[in-house]
Formats: sequence, C-alpha cells, structure tokens
Amino acid sequence: MAMEYFKSVEGGLLVDASCGSGLFSRKFAKSGSFSGVIALDFSENMLLQCYDFIKKDATLLNR
Repeated sequence: MAMEYFKSVEGGLLVDASCGSGLFSRKFAKSGSFSGVIALDFSENMLLQCYDFIKKDATLLNR
C-alpha cells in the first residue's frame, strides 16, 4: 500500500521519518524505485538497530 502511495515520486529521494528499526526504509531501498532512502529517528537505539539490519543485508549497502 505504501509503495502505491509514493508512486508519483519514483526516482526521487525518500525520507522515512520515525523509521524505527527501518523495516519500511529497507523495503523502499530494496524496491529500487527511489534514488535514495534516508532513515531518520529520534531514538539513537532505533537508528543503531536499523543500521545493524542494513549491515546484515549486503544488497542494501552502497546504494
């Protein structure tokens, strides 16, 4: 459902505010529909968890 909502900005840069563990940030990045995805969260612990998940998924590195 979210991908359908963001269809009009495909190719653009997506900012996931309050990303939490980055579940949707990772899904958006894997879709290849955006030039980049920026994950933001107020909680440093959530950002660290998001970063850990990204490091474990080699397909997301250097995108």
